[in-house]
Amino acid sequence: MTLPKAGELVQLDFRRGAKTRTNNEGVKLLQWNIERGYKLEKIVDELKAINADIIALQEVDIGCERSSSTDTGKHIAEQLGLNYMFFCEFEEMYSPLRSPEIQGGGVHGNALLSKFDISDARLVHHRLHPVDWNDPDHPLQQSEPRRGQRAVLAATVHTPQGPLLCYCIHMELFCGMLARIEQFADVMRDSKLQIQKGLYHQAIFGDLNTMAHGIARFSPKYCKDKMRFWSIGQSEAEFWDHTVFKVMDLDTIPEQDSLVQQRSSPAKATQAVDNQLATQTAPARRSSQECQAGDGSCEQGAEQEVAVGYFPPGLLGSLINRRLQKWGLPLQVCQDITNPGFTDPFDPSSTVTLDHPAYRYFGFHLMKGKLDWLLLRKMEVLEKSIGNHDYAASDHKWLSAYVQLC
Repeated sequence: MTLPKAGELVQLDFRRGAKTRTNNEGVKLLQWNIERGYKLEKIVDELKAINADIIALQEVDIGCERSSSTDTGKHIAEQLGLNYMFFCEFEEMYSPLRSPEIQGGGVHGNALLSKFDISDARLVHHRLHPVDWNDPDHPLQQSEPRRGQRAVLAATVHTPQGPLLCYCIHMELFCGMLARIEQFADVMRDSKLQIQKGLYHQAIFGDLNTMAHGIARFSPKYCKDKMRFWSIGQSEAEFWDHTVFKVMDLDTIPEQDSLVQQRSSPAKATQAVDNQLATQTAPARRSSQECQAGDGSCEQGAEQEVAVGYFPPGLLGSLINRRLQKWGLPLQVCQDITNPGFTDPFDPSSTVTLDHPAYRYFGFHLMKGKLDWLLLRKMEVLEKSIGNHDYAASDHKWLSAYVQLC
């Protein structure tokens, strides 16, 4: 078995005579962390039953002893007859430091699978790496030695309803929520750049490892920043929902898509804005002095005022997430991580996608939460579902949404 190197992309196509699809048919999306493919045949059976059109998987093993030295992603793609794109994130070193259940010897990463064509696959690189997995002296290398670094797999899937830009993410676990948010800012920044290019329909699939709450707050392994205590009273998923996704970038929300590309031409942009102002009243926009007052009203306005108004051409990403600036994140990160219009069909307060069995005592579930996300831009959700409730196929539940691109 020839193994890819960390940072490489591999594409294989196992489709067998795709059925004709109409533009009116929806697209079924699926997000799932498959826990290294330990229970591979159960995973395959579950995916066959779901019959999704686009699948994002995290923790895909190739050639690791812990997962029977199988190419787990290729096996899934072959069994389902799908187009397959794999990103090799880490080389998992074979080492006596590892216990048998986590023994390496292969590689590990994330994948996109689809019934449709996949093009323009690339990586979105993180500016921050809270864990240096290439440092042999890092404490985590004493139990799971590996080489590589986290990045985001991005590719365009050509659905019958049009191109859909897909991101597949697995965020760092061994840090804190602020470091994860800073990494996520790279995705938001890239999303806005792609909107400028006309890729308006986007989906973010991922295990964001949003678990800095509950008993995990007391672990310096999982929670390494001040938010382990400052966020008491809400889960990490709730913190993200309120502090990241509720702060909208009014320059790049879907209502602005008709103007985005015209901003590349000042003359066209000016004419478009003049025409728009002649037919509607723009919503009031708070001044920078008012936003800096710190009363939260700036962000609240951003959440509520999503009507199209006048925004000067070229100011893509000009708003700042002051909620995160308050917690000390760099200015560039706070500018990047305003939301360009993604919505989450799954409630961050009530949805649970991981419930760690080692932390269940006397009926109390001390390490559980919404770690997995399916974030959608410019789509109507027709149906949604969650599965693997008994965790028989993986330690994560899967999320699925049947959508129409709009």
